[in-house]
Amino acid sequence: MKCEFWEGSDRELAVRVYTHNIRYATTRPAKGEVLWAKRKHAVAESIRFHTTGRTSVVCLQEVLYSQLLDLLKLLGEDWDYYGVGRDDGRKAGEYAAVLYRTTQFKIELYKTVWLSETPEVPGKGWDAASVRVLTIVLFRHKASGRNLYVLNTHLDDQGRVARAEGAELICNIISSLEDPHTLVLAGDLNSEPNQEAYPVLAKALADGRHAPGVHLYGDDNTFTGFDDTTRRKRIDYVFADPSLVVENYAVLPNRFDDGMWTSDHRPVIADVIVKGKVNRV
Repeated sequence: MKCEFWEGSDRELAVRVYTHNIRYATTRPAKGEVLWAKRKHAVAESIRFHTTGRTSVVCLQEVLYSQLLDLLKLLGEDWDYYGVGRDDGRKAGEYAAVLYRTTQFKIELYKTVWLSETPEVPGKGWDAASVRVLTIVLFRHKASGRNLYVLNTHLDDQGRVARAEGAELICNIISSLEDPHTLVLAGDLNSEPNQEAYPVLAKALADGRHAPGVHLYGDDNTFTGFDDTTRRKRIDYVFADPSLVVENYAVLPNRFDDGMWTSDHRPVIADVIVKGKVNRV
């Protein structure tokens, strides 16, 4: 992949988007599930291996605050994050966190929106079983001066109306952003391509897996459960503004020879190319 970080306005910026539902740190693991204290090393090493030497952003779902601290410690001091606990807008509940290297990016703007009829305050929306959020971060790439919006979400696993309405709200938010053409959306939609949220988002954004000329690697399905009998399905995605180039798209393993499932979801990677002129201040 060509990855050049120059001050000129005609150079490309290549960004690797890594997204993973890491499974929250339950104290009552399901059959086949290993406690977070053992899983965390494998989760962190996957992030490290697949982002080292690259300009990268990492979108994680189902992250409790204690898990976030564990990962930042394992990844190293040059990593930071934006996100809030969904239950209170501070530290309670799961995060849809966006992680980044402070040597690569500076945050220009950030916001959390609740996917509900009252998006400015914590709470459930429509028929959702849980509180759900959209994390929005506007990054400035330090070396090139380019901007990139990174959005991360985790839609409800039970509320069909909540998934559809949440996707509509996300599309409305995207349309309201200043210069949304350098934007990626990652996350666990809890929707397969023929279900509620996907067709709504696919009207506004391009599914990275189906981008023109994209190179594919790995599996198609992203949800596995913690056994070999659960029905596999594709519910985790990286979408991008149609003006961006998605060069590579991969679904990575979540189990190796030791037999441990790192999560009940597989990580997803998309390599996105940002072109065009640099807007400088």
